[in-house]
Amino acid sequence: MSPAIIKAGQALASRPDLLPAEYLVELQKLQDRVPPFETDVALAIVEASLGIKFDEVYQLVEEEPVAAASIGQVYRAKLVGDFDEVALKVQRPNCEQAIALDLYILRWWAKAATSVLAVFGRDIDLVSVIDDFGTIIYREIDYVAEAENAKRFAASYGDFVSRGLVRVPKIYDDLTTSEVLTMEWIDGTRLVDGEALTAKTGDAEAPARLVDTLVQCSLKQMLDLGYFHADPHAGNLLATDDGKLCYLDFGMMSYLDQAQRLSIVEAVVHLVNRDFDALAELYVRMGFIKPNVDTKPIVEGLARALPDVLDASVKELNVKNVVNKLGDVMYTFPFSLPPFYVAIIRCLGVLEGVAIQVDPDFRIVSDAYPYIAARLLTDDAPELRAALRRLLFKDDRPQWLRFEALLERASGSDDYDAARVVDVLVDLVASDDADLARARLIDDVVDALDALGTDAA
Repeated sequence: MSPAIIKAGQALASRPDLLPAEYLVELQKLQDRVPPFETDVALAIVEASLGIKFDEVYQLVEEEPVAAASIGQVYRAKLVGDFDEVALKVQRPNCEQAIALDLYILRWWAKAATSVLAVFGRDIDLVSVIDDFGTIIYREIDYVAEAENAKRFAASYGDFVSRGLVRVPKIYDDLTTSEVLTMEWIDGTRLVDGEALTAKTGDAEAPARLVDTLVQCSLKQMLDLGYFHADPHAGNLLATDDGKLCYLDFGMMSYLDQAQRLSIVEAVVHLVNRDFDALAELYVRMGFIKPNVDTKPIVEGLARALPDVLDASVKELNVKNVVNKLGDVMYTFPFSLPPFYVAIIRCLGVLEGVAIQVDPDFRIVSDAYPYIAARLLTDDAPELRAALRRLLFKDDRPQWLRFEALLERASGSDDYDAARVVDVLVDLVASDDADLARARLIDDVVDALDALGTDAA
């Protein structure tokens, strides 16, 4: 199967708005593994691309590639002279031409399918879906872009690096082209191999700790700077012998602007608190649903489909299950998911897949919610202030149990700042449009004091 077809199938597996759940399940089984091409051909590509004699620069540690995928394969090698061990990634011959032909064919079929779907009342532009996918895959086959991604990633999340939590391989720029990528070789253990990881590090808690680092780093990537690793599967991650999390492949990166980052925080808060009216309004604002669509049936569909997130069983709560249930709603009603949301769905699904292999009881929403709650309580963004007010006041009546639960969750995050929370809450209650909420808040405080006085008497 050709590179673009494999990648297209994997991309469609994250599109619950386009395909019913049973199709998504089958597409998720697609593996990006293909037989390697000949080493002689790979070495010739290296020589032609870098303009060198292979034996004057590299010495193969192993004759066969250590990994092979649809776009390229990786060799373990040493640099002649300084003997640095490197991972040498070589693109498949004629890869770009094959992808261009595949995209042309896919685009033709997408145009035909869009016309057929329109007859049945499905307003879906499949051509734009293929165009978005084409943009992603062309970035992935440019190894110079991947090298820049790795350096940007290391610079952006230097706090995780400086704290000894994350490692990013060094890039050899002078030995990198669009077809050849040379980076530092990192020895380590697969993150999902818990027994071997414990034996290597001598730390029984290492697997769980590294998964937590992976999740917290991913949240920072998605919701702080918006520049994130969109494909954190087990093959792209290693645990080093000294207990650090190492990212290996930077071909598939994505970016969220500020509005998109805030919308993700809002969506999680509304989902956790089962405020499906607010969630549907957010979907309209994000462009998932057209403004003239009646959202009442969508709200009812969401309420039926989705579990009580924080109290759900592990089986109910996993991202795959929640996305499938959301997908049933999105496929039934006129949703259209933008590329950034598709990248988030894919990233969270892959992330949880890795985490569950380490800890079968892992719940990504529960693990991530302290960070989300702390962000909601401390962020100045008007969108999050509005979401916080909606959460804490219903019909301008304070919701004390929700407030208590939110504080309890937020206090579990490293980003929780109690003083900042007080400032935000004072600003919220003192705002010009909070007169009635203030009055009812005062009433509740007076009632509580009266109750205390009665108890004391």
